[in-house]
Amino acid sequence: MSDIILHIKDAYYFEVPKMLWRSNRESVGEFPDWLVRLDEDYQKFEAKTLIQGLSELEVPEQTLASLEEQWQTWSHAGKGHKHAGWPLDAFLDDTKTQLIARATKWAAKNHPEAADPVKSYLAERGGDEPFAWFYEAVSTESGAAKWQDLKTKVDSREFMEKYQSDDASAKWSPEKLAHYNSSLDGKVLIPQPFGTLKNAYEPSSGFAISKYMVIQVVVAILLVVLLRWVAVKIASGQPPKGKLWNAVEGVLLFVRNQVVVPAMGEHDADRFMPLLWTFFVFIFGLNLAGMVPWVGSPTAAVATTGALALIVFVVGVVMGLRAFGAVGYLKNICPQLGLPWYLSFWVVPLLWVIEFASLFIKHTILAIRLLANMVAGHAVLLGIMGLAVGVHAYAMSTGAWTALAGASALGMTALSVLELFVAFLQAAVFTFLAAMFIGSSMHHH
Repeated sequence: MSDIILHIKDAYYFEVPKMLWRSNRESVGEFPDWLVRLDEDYQKFEAKTLIQGLSELEVPEQTLASLEEQWQTWSHAGKGHKHAGWPLDAFLDDTKTQLIARATKWAAKNHPEAADPVKSYLAERGGDEPFAWFYEAVSTESGAAKWQDLKTKVDSREFMEKYQSDDASAKWSPEKLAHYNSSLDGKVLIPQPFGTLKNAYEPSSGFAISKYMVIQVVVAILLVVLLRWVAVKIASGQPPKGKLWNAVEGVLLFVRNQVVVPAMGEHDADRFMPLLWTFFVFIFGLNLAGMVPWVGSPTAAVATTGALALIVFVVGVVMGLRAFGAVGYLKNICPQLGLPWYLSFWVVPLLWVIEFASLFIKHTILAIRLLANMVAGHAVLLGIMGLAVGVHAYAMSTGAWTALAGASALGMTALSVLELFVAFLQAAVFTFLAAMFIGSSMHHH
């Protein structure tokens, strides 16, 4: 089974069963740019251009002669080959970053008054620092500009087209085409008209459209259509008719009466119901999307839950400032304790610092608890699935595997039912806490 994290995190493709979406690309030009950039032959072609450009920065030829070999060794070294697929420019930039980190640490301990820690460090080390030449070549203003121009050149689409038309290694063998097609089977790639990708999980530049972004837009559109339809029905003054109308109106009334009103009071609840209803139905819709096969839940991404929590924070601060003014809002952060002045003199400032810090901490936790609950459910489901489809399962006898597969199926079914409840519960809890945080910002403690 693939890495569990890759099934939870955001991506730039939708994954479906391989039999439903086959990749039949016949040439290098038909593959996505990010995949070509990860190809070993392309990276060697790119490295030759970079090395030629470095020679124009007056780097000695004997230094450049072994650079490609050093890069190849580095990319295959380390636990789990963590640098596999990194191009030569990323390797060199990493050596520079590591050099600066070592120099800074050394200077703090041995030469804290040094105006230039790296220069002092290199003077101390002499010729023992293998990539000092690269730092020196790009540390000047002109050298840094030339290196940046060189990286921009090899990252350009024109350079990719030059590789495809001029280099013999761009004529991929049938074996390589089959290998890359197999890796893309079942992956419905999302078009990227506004940005470029580093790989299937990370953007490189521009505005990249991810799977979770698409899901959020789809859920938002569906909710607008549904709630507008219900609003028109309610505005007509007719009694609720039909299962859908009754269900939606019942859920909305439950959120108002059982979630929001207990958190902030009836008067304030009616003022903020449009926002809080939007929170609930949007989060509930995103949570339910995670129950649809091959889709995924955007609430399993910290960017989504963090953005929702940030909205709660901003609304709370704005409403608190409107209610008390800047000074009054800051004073209201600390609750009124009724202590005598000689105790208040010491206790209140300390308590204010704690409460001010908690203002940020509680909104951070608001984002993390929704994220953690959604990720945990998906992780457990994948773990149960792995019992039946993992490598160890193939070593079992037919009878043992059948029993394990049956137990896994039953466990996944039961947990999926629980996940439906959790999807509703977590939307309600987030809405309750949002209402409580906003309400508390507008009232004296």
